[in-house]
Amino acid sequence: MLKAKFFIGTCLLFSISSFCNAADSNLTGADGSTLKFSSWDQNAAVWKRAIFSKMNSSFDIYEGGVGSSIGLGINSDSLSPNKKYALVQRTVFGELSNGQQVDATENSYCDMVSMDTGCVLLSRSAEACSGSWKGANWSTDGGEVITPKLETISPGNLIKSVASIASASAKGLAVKDQLFMGPDSYMSCYPAAKNVQALNDVGFYLAQAGDDSSALKIYRGIEVVGKRTVLMLNIADSLWNLKKTPEAAEYYKKYSDAMIAEGKAGKVPARVAERLK
Repeated sequence: MLKAKFFIGTCLLFSISSFCNAADSNLTGADGSTLKFSSWDQNAAVWKRAIFSKMNSSFDIYEGGVGSSIGLGINSDSLSPNKKYALVQRTVFGELSNGQQVDATENSYCDMVSMDTGCVLLSRSAEACSGSWKGANWSTDGGEVITPKLETISPGNLIKSVASIASASAKGLAVKDQLFMGPDSYMSCYPAAKNVQALNDVGFYLAQAGDDSSALKIYRGIEVVGKRTVLMLNIADSLWNLKKTPEAAEYYKKYSDAMIAEGKAGKVPARVAERLK
């Protein structure tokens, strides 16, 4: 088998010619799921979005979409022979300032995505994307054999990893740095039904870091499996911050009513009554 050569920032010739132009490209899993790459950036020669779809469910593997600092690359050998896994080269474009000048930066990684769930199972340095499939495993040119398995940090361990950080906002930034995949992909790795409290904490710290959009997606996932009083407050706060005030008011009301019913009216934060006026 020819060894795979991934691309970022330049277009190489692969057996699937559409990978070298602005057209969308799809990878199809064994069960009919798809991983669609779209929003081609001509200058960087990368896609900006990877959308996982299965039956009636669809979500972005990575957050940001058009205009984000993420670039994605695949090639004709990205999909495993059993069509259960896909390798994606992910590049994070950024800027580094020393106070006098700003330099552009690029950091690239090799991610393995489950075509069953859309979960980003693991991530390696970009060099790992150069290699070939040996059955269900990926063999890199450097000699590493990568077995598909869940290595992404669990919500519980993620919260533990930031426990020593003093401020909530700093904790939020630390949490956000470790969640390079989107919240939907993360929850496909760690379902809400089995990780309610830890995911609620992850969402809270993301909100503290200013990412109410991602926090709300996590809260919505938890809400589906059971309504909790504190969750209603978290949802309300993120909706409020996102300027969705009518819906935020509905959740503030639900939260306030629940706290009163539990005999905890005195513990309702002052902002709830102020925002319900």
